[in-house]
Amino acid sequence: MRIEFEFLSGARAGRKVAFEKSFIALGRDPLAEVRFDAEADLDASTKHAAVVLSGDGYTVRDLGSRNGTFVNGHRIEGDRALADGDVIRCGGHGPEVRVRLVREAAEQVMEKVAAPPAAARAATAAKAPAPAAPPKPAGPSATGILRAEVRASATRYRSLLIVLGIVVVGAAAVLVWQGRTAREETAQLGTKLDSLGRELTTLRGAKAAADSEAARLQREIAAAKDPARVAALQAQYTTVQHRQRDIETAQGVDYSAIQRQNAAAIAVIVVRFSDTTQIFEGTAFSVDAKGRMLTNRHTVMNRDGERARDVAIRFSGSTEVLPARIVRIAPDADLAVIQVESAGPFPTIAGFATNPLEAGAPIALIGFPGGCGSCQRPRAKMVTGTVTAASDSVLELDAFSGTGASGSPIFDRNGLVVGVMFGGRGGESSTEIVGLPIRRGQALLAQP
Repeated sequence: MRIEFEFLSGARAGRKVAFEKSFIALGRDPLAEVRFDAEADLDASTKHAAVVLSGDGYTVRDLGSRNGTFVNGHRIEGDRALADGDVIRCGGHGPEVRVRLVREAAEQVMEKVAAPPAAARAATAAKAPAPAAPPKPAGPSATGILRAEVRASATRYRSLLIVLGIVVVGAAAVLVWQGRTAREETAQLGTKLDSLGRELTTLRGAKAAADSEAARLQREIAAAKDPARVAALQAQYTTVQHRQRDIETAQGVDYSAIQRQNAAAIAVIVVRFSDTTQIFEGTAFSVDAKGRMLTNRHTVMNRDGERARDVAIRFSGSTEVLPARIVRIAPDADLAVIQVESAGPFPTIAGFATNPLEAGAPIALIGFPGGCGSCQRPRAKMVTGTVTAASDSVLELDAFSGTGASGSPIFDRNGLVVGVMFGGRGGESSTEIVGLPIRRGQALLAQP
């Protein structure tokens, strides 16, 4: 369950923060999750109160504050259960926050998976699920219009390059046929080649500008704390990514084809452990039509070595919830194999790459950075980037990722899986991504 706080009064009025944590501190302490202004909100103590996960809900308790803690205008003495819409005030005239309790769609998913009816299991085993009908296209959005414009520009660039090439060859043939002097031929060809070079420089400049803007947005997303700001930056980053893809398509990498060939095989994996009511999400991808899937070990096993009690998956573009079980967990790598417990066939990735990557090579990740949240029909997102370093044991990438992307497949320029992403070096939102070479996943799949 996610809990959101809206600042109603005080120096931070109008702002919102959200958490999925078991302990949330309120006060003027710089390390408090719900932080009040240290200079303006003086009625609140440094360590004023705490909101604590208790069972299926949250409670608030006073931490020995100077001016007391109030819920809906009433001062509390011990722990007080919180309901959606409750208002917490820190001090008699201190800052107020409104509480919003958001039950994720994933929690409803797990209720279906934990105890599926016997009749439903029999029906599922007898009849393979029909593939989800493709969604009807929506009207053109601003992003779609921008994407179309960039693609049109890339098409014009390619056409212009072809035309210029024909002009150069034609000009040379005409010059030879007419018997002009070598100096005239050189001058004419030089002019045409200069024009061709300028067009190539324009295309490279557009790519460099898009890359620079993407890098700036990645840094701002990683540093942003306000959820609204993060959402706005991610929307801008998505637009820039489309621009990058279209320019790179003109340079020989067709990211749209990679998405078309593989997105249907990517799924959001939802798990729950026996010692908590919380739901955890990650990414998995199907390697064969029978429903074998690869994901990360840390997605299905907690730090205490306990395997997830309930496991479910939803393929990208589908609303169907499918129960799954853990088949095998690698002892020496952050990898695991799971099996969908329904009749296939299931969509699969295009295949595994055989050639190793080199630094500077383009890559693409398809998964669920940011998680699925309350979505009813998950949509896998593509993130593009480059290889910064590659070895037999690890892949280091320059690309954006976030919580929920663990287990995402890493694709090469041909749309084949070269690795499995397992973490970032910058926290929940990172631009320094690390992954495991796919040969380690293939070895795990090959075990009897």
